[in-house]
Amino acid sequence: MSIATRAIYHNLPSSPRLVKLHKKCPSVNCPPFGPIRSCTLPFFRQINDLINSCNKFIPSISLQRLLTLVTIDELDALVASAFPKPSAGRFYLDTTLQIVQLREASRVISTLTTVQSRLAQQIKYHRALPSDDIVLVVLCNLKTLYGCIGRKQGIIESSLWEKLDEDPEQAEVKLRALVNESSHNPSLFNQKFQFVRLSDFRTLGAGRWVNDEVVNYFVEKWCTESGSTLGLNSFFAPKCLFNPGTSIPKNGFLSEVDEFTVEKWCRKTAKKQKLDYWDSVFIPINENGTHWYSARIDFRQKRIDIYDSLKERCVSNRVKPPLLRKNAGLMLILLWLTEILSRLRGEEVNLKNNKGSGWTFDPHFEVYFQPNNYDCGIHLLWHLRHILEFRQIQLGDKCRPNHLKFTDNMPVGKRLRLAQEMLLDVGLV
Repeated sequence: MSIATRAIYHNLPSSPRLVKLHKKCPSVNCPPFGPIRSCTLPFFRQINDLINSCNKFIPSISLQRLLTLVTIDELDALVASAFPKPSAGRFYLDTTLQIVQLREASRVISTLTTVQSRLAQQIKYHRALPSDDIVLVVLCNLKTLYGCIGRKQGIIESSLWEKLDEDPEQAEVKLRALVNESSHNPSLFNQKFQFVRLSDFRTLGAGRWVNDEVVNYFVEKWCTESGSTLGLNSFFAPKCLFNPGTSIPKNGFLSEVDEFTVEKWCRKTAKKQKLDYWDSVFIPINENGTHWYSARIDFRQKRIDIYDSLKERCVSNRVKPPLLRKNAGLMLILLWLTEILSRLRGEEVNLKNNKGSGWTFDPHFEVYFQPNNYDCGIHLLWHLRHILEFRQIQLGDKCRPNHLKFTDNMPVGKRLRLAQEMLLDVGLV
């Protein structure tokens, strides 16, 4: 194998050649690779089949074209030519079809990792052949193609979601159709999710108040994927932060039992979300089944913020002295929680005397206000999206890409996105 080829593929997982070689694997001809070992023939065929499957979505992709190194720009151009910009009259239909095709193409290429690993295990038992160099070139090109397909899918999805945010009537039609279609087989739907039932999923419908199970589904999923944000579920706040059966924060003496409950809950959540280390905490709060808002503790930026999308609450309270604001009591209990969580992280924080601590506290952080009395749950989930994407809520032109923006029209489009994401997660779309 040439030095140049080895340099290109130094990141590909491979094993060193063993001294003890296989001697019972005859050489066989495998066009266009040339002579290969018989034990590797099934993997070369799988690679060829994989490329043929990709060709269904990207006709210009062929094994012959991938035998020599292809640049990212060249592969981007091939993908773009296979998925041109839809015409205005067929925008929704064509973009939806393109997204489905790109997802399938990504799924096909994602099987490459297993093939590559098994092929490497066989190749290491034989002396190098010229075909080894050639197949590594093909594998590298396919890996690059996988990235190009993912980027194109992201671009098309962004344009679709941005358009749906601008066209709530069209988004509502699609959302209603999606929810109704999912309702045809309730038992199948309920089997797919551990906690979410069809009745929970239907709360994503236009004009509905999103319930705990839907909120908790996305908090757990997104925070697990984040790798750095601990996402507590909506049952944490009433158990640990508020007086029983009320939305009134605890005050006065907090017992060792309270502290033990918090530590146990957070350790269990971190384990479930596979977070060995986390630097922020997100807490969704269900206020008596009538309103959603949230709190976030950020240890890296040294901030504690409370996000509430009700305009009258935010505007009226931001002008009051800090201790007279509605969320002052909750902020005090969050200070206590921060100290407990800091010990769990192994980096203790003492906020009893805030002077010189460097921490900032905002009990009514400025957010985009909901235009009605039922979209608070959608705003809460989008607050989390911004936190995970930007580490803070971005308003107006500060928010890029546009499909993540808050607008008056956005809740229906965001509901559709959330519904589709859930169904995709379990293979129901």
